[in-house]
Formats: sequence, structure tokens, C-alpha cells
Amino acid sequence: MAIVLPKLAVLDSSTLGYVSRDYCSCENGRRDAARTFLSRLQDLGVYVALTLTHVSELLRHGDEVVVSDRLDFLRSLPLVAWLRPYGGEWFPGSFVDQLCHELHAVVHGRARAWDEIISAVRPEFWETGTGDEMFSTQFPIWSLVPTIARDDHEIEKRVASVARTDPEDVRERKLCDVLRLPRRPKEKRAAYYVRFAAKMRRQLQMHGDKRLEDPQGVAMAFADWARRHVDAIDAAEEDLLVQTVRLHRIPPNLVDPEMTVGEFGKLVEYAQQLTILQESMQPKVVVTMNDIPPKALPSYVLSQQLAEIQRRAPRVSGSDLGDAYLAPLALYADIVVVDKRTAEFVNQLKRVEPKLSTLMGRYLCEPQYHNIPSHFG
Repeated sequence: MAIVLPKLAVLDSSTLGYVSRDYCSCENGRRDAARTFLSRLQDLGVYVALTLTHVSELLRHGDEVVVSDRLDFLRSLPLVAWLRPYGGEWFPGSFVDQLCHELHAVVHGRARAWDEIISAVRPEFWETGTGDEMFSTQFPIWSLVPTIARDDHEIEKRVASVARTDPEDVRERKLCDVLRLPRRPKEKRAAYYVRFAAKMRRQLQMHGDKRLEDPQGVAMAFADWARRHVDAIDAAEEDLLVQTVRLHRIPPNLVDPEMTVGEFGKLVEYAQQLTILQESMQPKVVVTMNDIPPKALPSYVLSQQLAEIQRRAPRVSGSDLGDAYLAPLALYADIVVVDKRTAEFVNQLKRVEPKLSTLMGRYLCEPQYHNIPSHFG
């Protein structure tokens, strides 16, 4: 018997925020518009799909009244789907859960190709219910989430901003060329890292999140981390590349001296992600990057490609991280609503990964939320 999957609309956090604002408005017109919107979705059998990213972005608002209104709005949703946590908890799942589902389909199933992975994951991907069931006032966790979300947002702004910088202009240089550079004497490093921090600060101010607090402090903290990292390598008396490959268990056959420093950095990032994912697998499993190469999981590829396009933008935003987590939901939903900037990035992504394009649901840039139901017929 075929499994009947619900119709799913992934609304970006901004759209959810607008609907929530109108739903709780004192103005009859706005309030009626929001309620009509939800009624139309319900009549069409369309579920509003949520993840931990949505919840975090909605509840990190600095105004407690707005946060309270948004929780009331979430409780009012008649049809809700949330990403099922891989571990089975009763809570909206995260992007890590999405990757865990896909890795499970590979290591504990027979899925290999992207379409096979998606087909295996989709039937168990979403949990459904009502907003009141998920966001019940009886769950004390919802009083704690806003503070956690605000702290996470500060981290996101720093991460996205630092990732946009390249003070020494090495990201596009070949690994072999960089490794041939002479090692800087220890007595000269202090002055060097002062200059390094100054360059990073300028790049943060030019290209980082406009809301980033204390670019100077962020640059100095990163420079200090880099200095301590280099000192630790010296103490270990081990080549930087050898140490990195060993620590992150990167198979040597995947490291090409002709690859760029940026490409090698992506290998390291994936190695870290794969370690986290396999530790969550049930039953337990041990895999290497040769078993699960960087392009094995479709959601990871989609997210990474989008993140790379975001990084090249003249100005980045902390919200870019959330967008890179939400965009892969198009593999498991009918419609994903995004803003104009992300829609353009997705169009670029489709040209880079045309095979992924055929597996995605629709991306929709719709500034008027009341028009969204019409896209379901």
C-alpha cells in the first residue's frame, strides 16, 4: 500500500514572523488576513513545516511581548509538521537530524544514489500534529528557548562573518604552494598576528554581518586562537598537513597537493561533521570518508553549495547559516518559501548542481503570504 505523504509548506522565518504579527494584531484587517491564510492552508490539507532553526529564529526576538505572541501563534497552527529528531525526541529536529536520517539510509539501508536516499528518508522525515501539541504551555522548555536562541544568534553572526574573511588571501592558493612557504620564526609571530587581526577587522567591517558587535574583539580573538594553534603544532614537531589529516582521520587518498586551501578546509569540515553524525547512529557504526564521501548525502551537498555562494556575496549575514540549513528541506517538502536574496542564491546553486535541481521541491519567493496557498492549487 502506498504511503500518502502530507502536503508541506516550509515558510521562512520572516514569513512566519509576518503572519504571527498579523495574527496577534489589534487591527481587524491584519488579524483576519492571517486567520484566513491559516484556514486556506488547512482546507487544502497543507501542513506548516517547522524545524529547530525556525523556532530559534522566531523566538530570539529581543521583545518579550513579540516572543509571547509568536508562541501563541505557533500554538494556534492547526496543521503542523516538524522534522523528526533522529533520536525520536518530542521536539523540532535540526539540520543535523536531517543528515542523520540520510546517513542512516546509507549505512543501515541500501540507499546510495541521492534519489534513493531521499525516497528512503521521506516517509519517516516529518512528524505531524497541531501547534498546541508541540508548543504546549505545559512544556517548560519553551520559556528557556528564547535566551538560548539569542546566544546562538550572536555565535551565528560571528561564524558567518569570520568565514567571509581571508586576511592572508590563501583560500584560493594551492595547498602545495602554501606548504612550501617558510615557517615564521616564533619571535616574529606576535607582531604578525597584530597585523593579521587588523586585516581581519577591516574585512569584517566591509563584508561581515552589519549587526556584528565588536569586530576588533572578534578579529583579535581569532588571531589569538590561530597563534595558539600554530604554537601547538610547533610543540608537537609535526607537519601541519600531516597533523590535520591524522587528527580528523582524513584518508590520504582524498588529499591532493593541487587542491586549494579552501577545498582542503571543506574536507576538514566534512570530516568533523561525519564524526558527529556517526556517533549518533543506531545501531552503532564506524565509517570513513572513503565509505561516505563528501558528496554522498544530498542535504549536505545542497547546504555546502549554498553556503559557498553565500560566502562570496559582498556582505554576509548571520541568518545565512539558517538559510543554508532550511534550503535542503526542499528535498522533502512541496514548497520552500525564501527571500529574494536566497532565491537568487538557489538559482546559482541549481546551475552548479543540476542533478540536485531535479530532486527539489519548489522554491518560492512570495512577499505576500496570503498568496502562498494558491500555489497548492
